[in-house]
Amino acid sequence: MMTHLWTIAQLELTAAVRLRWIRLLTVAFALLAAAAAYSAGAANEVSGAEGFARTTMALVPVVLVLVPLAALILGVSGQASEPGSEPFLFGQPVSRATVLVGRWLGESVALGSAIVTGLGIGGAIVAFGSGADGVPRFVCFVLASVVLATIFLSIAAAIASATDKRVVALGVATFAWFFFVLLYDGAALSLAGWLTGSLGGRILFGSVFGNPADLIRVVALSVAGAPNVLGAAGDAWVRFLGGATSAAVVSMVALAVWMIAPLLVGVRLISTRDL
Repeated sequence: MMTHLWTIAQLELTAAVRLRWIRLLTVAFALLAAAAAYSAGAANEVSGAEGFARTTMALVPVVLVLVPLAALILGVSGQASEPGSEPFLFGQPVSRATVLVGRWLGESVALGSAIVTGLGIGGAIVAFGSGADGVPRFVCFVLASVVLATIFLSIAAAIASATDKRVVALGVATFAWFFFVLLYDGAALSLAGWLTGSLGGRILFGSVFGNPADLIRVVALSVAGAPNVLGAAGDAWVRFLGGATSAAVVSMVALAVWMIAPLLVGVRLISTRDL
């Protein structure tokens, strides 16, 4: 089974790397990271960890918009085959779960490599201009971006498994991106404002775990941003979870659930679907 899994992952990785827009995405990340470094003054005005923190805070909004969109497009395009091709593929002596997870692995490596390469160029610019004091925190931000990509690739796998046409899957993926990136926060804030008092605050803090993009935002800014960048709200969120250590553990568990649960749903759906 592992041999089949690795073979499918390699095939999917090769197919993804050959996509021109994936290579352009790497260049886009590099240009955005370089622009963020200079616009934040991190390349030549501030030093050390502060330079990396400023660059991170400039990149977080871009990453939260671009990475989920790229992951959903890549995941749906890879998992949702053209009509007529799936019966042949799944007719081979390989389980459907192996095909789905193998594709997800290959896509994760391809998109993760694009993110690491692009953002790494920005980190190199900051390190050259202001020193390497904040490199470990910036690495944490890059890893968080890769985790975000793998989560939305899992969501894309579940979407593709639930539909039998690629165009339908792309439509659902577009709505999923709109919901998680644009709509969710407004709905959570509206609900928290309507439920005034401590209940509204609990609802708002709890809503972070309902959206992987929000969770990555909080984790990335907490770890790689400037000190106390989240302000009183960040302190209250940590207290809500029982302290800094507890907050870190709960966040990591939540991210793992977001990564694994959609894959399990996708495996279940593809296993019961009539191809």
